[in-house]
Amino acid sequence: MIYRLLAKFNDDFGLFVFFLYLAAFVLAFLMVFIFPPGALALMLLGLVGFVGVWLIVVVMRSFERILALKALGKDRCPCCSHDQGMVVTPSSEWDSVVHCGGCGQHFESGGRRVPPEDEDLEEGSD
Repeated sequence: MIYRLLAKFNDDFGLFVFFLYLAAFVLAFLMVFIFPPGALALMLLGLVGFVGVWLIVVVMRSFERILALKALGKDRCPCCSHDQGMVVTPSSEWDSVVHCGGCGQHFESGGRRVPPEDEDLEEGSD
């Protein structure tokens, strides 16, 4: 359950930060007419905030990978806790890919979630 919450957080965090910066932009635009030094302060705070956002992303993704590796080490899917049907296949792009038969999620051998490879693109379009 913790893994699913962390994965959902990592999936939606970029959109949250986008809307947060969009709201800061609107506020800074309004402050240009009301209190110009406040707009400058919001701009500087936004630039410094990029470092904080980057740190949050790095830490949360590493926690997600640690939890995924722990579950994959026990031959269990981190997403659905399905313990049967885990298939390890070689991949052209990754070292090896673990595929869950329960939820269909793919994982890299390092624990990162990866998008499924399309077999249709590899066969060629007819």
